Amino acid sequence: MKMTIVIRKDLKISCGKAAAQAGHAAVECVLLAMEDARWRRWLDQWLGEGQKKVVLAVDDVAHLYQLHERAKGLGLPTAVVVDAGLTEVPPGTPTAICVGPGPDELVDKVTGSLKLYR
Repeated sequence: MKMTIVIRKDLKISCGKAAAQAGHAAVECVLLAMEDARWRRWLDQWLGEGQKKVVLAVDDVAHLYQLHERAKGLGLPTAVVVDAGLTEVPPGTPTAICVGPGPDELVDKVTGSLKLYR
């Protein structure tokens, strides 16, 4: 079981901002997973296995939303983080998504080809 968090590279945000966006994304998916019986089973298993998270990069907002739609289509918990605009980006800027927690092979169908965020 794992969760992937995908952050936009084109925004060129600081490491601290990226970390905050990753945190927002992870919390959103956990909250979603708590509300659905199937996702709740995945959440409980993920929590018991050590909460594996992988932070990945995407080139732009269009690709971010493509991944979000693919995750929804596969029945995975997924959330888009839209920034409030108080620091580095304008209000309403989509910065990241979360996929999972879910089975590795299912999550990999959405984000398995992406590179690590750096």
